[in-house]
Amino acid sequence: MRTRSEDFKFKIWIAYRLLFSKSFMQRGSAPLAFLGLILGVAALVAAMAVMSGFEETFKNALTDVTGHVQVVRRGKLVDDWGDFSKKLKSIEPRIESMMRFAYAEAVLAHKGQVSGILFQGVEQADLKSVLQLENRIKFGALKMDAENVVIGMGLAKRFQLKINDSMYIVVPLATPFDKSGFRRQAKPFKVSGILDFGKNDWNERLVIGDLAALQDLTQIGNRYTGAFIKMEHRDQSQEASARLLQRLGPSFAVMDWYDVNRNLFEAVRIERVIIFFVVFIIVVVAAFNISSTLYVFIRQRYSDIAILKTLGLSAKDIRKIFVGQGILVGVIGTIAGYFLGFLLCFGFMVLQNHFSLISGAVYKIDEIDVHLRAIDLLTIGISTIALCFVATLSPAIKGSRLEVVEGLKNG
Repeated sequence: MRTRSEDFKFKIWIAYRLLFSKSFMQRGSAPLAFLGLILGVAALVAAMAVMSGFEETFKNALTDVTGHVQVVRRGKLVDDWGDFSKKLKSIEPRIESMMRFAYAEAVLAHKGQVSGILFQGVEQADLKSVLQLENRIKFGALKMDAENVVIGMGLAKRFQLKINDSMYIVVPLATPFDKSGFRRQAKPFKVSGILDFGKNDWNERLVIGDLAALQDLTQIGNRYTGAFIKMEHRDQSQEASARLLQRLGPSFAVMDWYDVNRNLFEAVRIERVIIFFVVFIIVVVAAFNISSTLYVFIRQRYSDIAILKTLGLSAKDIRKIFVGQGILVGVIGTIAGYFLGFLLCFGFMVLQNHFSLISGAVYKIDEIDVHLRAIDLLTIGISTIALCFVATLSPAIKGSRLEVVEGLKNG
């Protein structure tokens, strides 16, 4: 008398032997259907990894360059940093660190070329505790003082700027007696570092320097625009920004990293679902191709089914054997698809390093770090195995209803 565990192993063994018999694997469409299943799973893995990588890369760019939360005074500059920073901390105790900053619309001039830029000044003492600009250095160093600034890769390429090259930053200032008139204020700066800010817009027009240098150039004294805030955890940003906005009132604009590009993140979330179901059609077609192949296989193996029944296997046992075939196909196809999907992801990264696959002007970023999420792999695996299980139910039921006499007669 076999135990339940032994009985289960015996049925799986029979399902495996029938599934990978020469008559099944070398005839008909079985190999092609199985290959289609593997390719479908691999395409799903690669597509979800690229979509997740796009989202994660963009999140990292936003938090590295602007922190988790931004607080900006509307219409006027902030004066006292000590009181303001204490007020922010009292409203949201989970703030880990913060840094004041200021920015100004300006013009960059170099060797007869001019272009509009955003000149941003940051507090050097608090920079490393709030932002992660060190991770984004491509050339040079993160040196910002009265004479040095860092710029984006796009700006450096457009102006052919290299480390230690000089350029002028020009800002318009209102004249003392006529507010409708403007005068030009210019100052030379050297390029100390070239950074990949992770977002195409920033790479094309963002220049970051020391806050004191910006205050001196724009003549705003010790005032500043607002604060970059780093939370204890990135996921706390939305709740913290809502609380700060409520307490600070309408005179302040408060945005977390998600609000900065809400439309893009919403689009990615919707596209992820759409792409999953579109690519999953490949798996659906392959699964039902396997189902039709099993129908043909059952017709060819009537005698084997009849012999199994004469050995004492019930209709329920025969049904379990054929359902086990579907589950085996799903498990093996999923594992093989995972492996091929990982290779596709690796190939994508290699091609991305050598060729420009993504347009930064269209997708905001021009490089993606592929990100494989456990939840995506789990969803793909469960969906594939469940689909193969459903696809084999009908042929399994048909095979279990075969009478012994009919099977021996047609065998």
